[in-house]
Amino acid sequence: MERRALIAFVVSLVILLGYQEILKFYYPVPQQRTEAPLEPTVPAQIPPQAGAPVAEEPSKAPATAPEGHDVIVETDLFRAVFTTAGARLKHFALNRYRSTVDRESPPLDLLVNTVPGDLPLGLELRGNNKRITDAQASYRVDRDKLLLSGGARDSITFTTEVDGMTIVKRIDVQGNRYLAGVELQVEGAGSAYSEMGLSWNAMMPRIHVPGSEVLFDSVVNIRNDKFEHRLWTSVDATHEVYDKNVQWLGQSGRYFLAVMVPPSDAVGATRMWLKRHDDLIETQLLLPAGTLRSRIDLYVGPKEIHVLEDEDHSLRRAVDLGMFTFIALPLLQALKLSHRVTGNYGIDIILLTVFIKVLFIPLTRSSLRSMREMQKLQPQMTKIREKLKDKPDEMNKEIMELYRSRKVNPLGGCLPMILQMPVFLGLYNALLNAVELRHAPFAGWIRDLSAPDRLGSMHLPFVEQPGIPILTLLMGVSMFIQQWKTPATTADPAQQRVMMIMPLMFTFMFINFPAGLTLYWLVNNILTIAQQYGISRPER
Repeated sequence: MERRALIAFVVSLVILLGYQEILKFYYPVPQQRTEAPLEPTVPAQIPPQAGAPVAEEPSKAPATAPEGHDVIVETDLFRAVFTTAGARLKHFALNRYRSTVDRESPPLDLLVNTVPGDLPLGLELRGNNKRITDAQASYRVDRDKLLLSGGARDSITFTTEVDGMTIVKRIDVQGNRYLAGVELQVEGAGSAYSEMGLSWNAMMPRIHVPGSEVLFDSVVNIRNDKFEHRLWTSVDATHEVYDKNVQWLGQSGRYFLAVMVPPSDAVGATRMWLKRHDDLIETQLLLPAGTLRSRIDLYVGPKEIHVLEDEDHSLRRAVDLGMFTFIALPLLQALKLSHRVTGNYGIDIILLTVFIKVLFIPLTRSSLRSMREMQKLQPQMTKIREKLKDKPDEMNKEIMELYRSRKVNPLGGCLPMILQMPVFLGLYNALLNAVELRHAPFAGWIRDLSAPDRLGSMHLPFVEQPGIPILTLLMGVSMFIQQWKTPATTADPAQQRVMMIMPLMFTFMFINFPAGLTLYWLVNNILTIAQQYGISRPER
């Protein structure tokens, strides 16, 4: 096999390996510990300072929590259920998002996999060699139900006594915002406790069910103005304390986010504490020493870019659109703008793909014509190679002279495609991370553009969810036709065979990809075939 055929084979192998890594990132298997943090951080064990608490591991919360009654907070956007046992959050249902693709399914509860003693919003007090949590505390509450709509704002207050101290948690909510405030106040602590922390714990699913939605799978934070992301399975089983400059800390998934934000004037001395205990992921925001009264903002909701931007706190950085974010964002905004007219994100993807293809018509025409000119030169290049196969320097010199005499750029076929890659990658990331596509139907059997397309219930090899991936197979056929119609720039049969394997590889890659991505690639292939036909037709 010649050198270029070997290069094509290596590129194909890299694509396959990259596909495996993409699957690991977006569809992790929680019970395995194979992933590494995308942006690894080195834990710093913080030495005790004068008058500062020791950063030792807090005692594990008891397996059982005291009896308590539910307290309901309902707004236009969510329905939160608190319990007076520990004044913690039991359920958080998003009114505008369904649990399943079924239109009659209930609102999505972001806290479906919790343990009573480890519910989110646990308070811990720390002192020198002393720690205490409110897991066993029975709180009193000033009301059992709070209903808010529009811009209306109100709060509920939980109060309890622990170890001679009075602890107050006040939940401040607005009817049209996902961002809430958690006001914490401890009185009577004296010198026993001098540091306060708020936790957001989450349980890892014990078994990964193919096709099931993983709401949260990562710990995210901004520390020293740097966004950090690590999969749950990479969180260490021994506790890790990260010192100072924590702007926010929380849990993240593909579409949803739960984040605790300290006051801006406390960021410099705010720390974070992490630990994985069996299937429990413990995250805690530690306020500066001496702070026993503070307010922590809490965002629990979708990763809608415009919503996160409106809430500020740099929450927008939790949505990773890759290195071509500056391209992905306008494309995503164009997709949403089109949706206001069509009401169907599948049609919007088609329209956006057509727009991009039209935009790049000059580059595509240049690429195809360059490849066609290269194809015409193949007989002469073959003769040169046969004639000078033992003299590589002279062979390359004559080939370059042939290019110059015929005014052909050997890179003319691939250079336009390289220039288009940032747009393709930007759109790819936009479609992959757009919460707007979650449970968005297109047509026929495609009821969810964020999930792989499946028709029927047949079990097939390499297919996670049962059913036939019709859209993916159509994409593979279209790519085969596109490759077949693309002018061959080499006469080497080995290289041509390698290139014809690419459609099969891409079909395999896209089997478990979201239908929205597959639809984009299918439409792009069809348009490319049409362009190939249109450009070649006048020359017949």
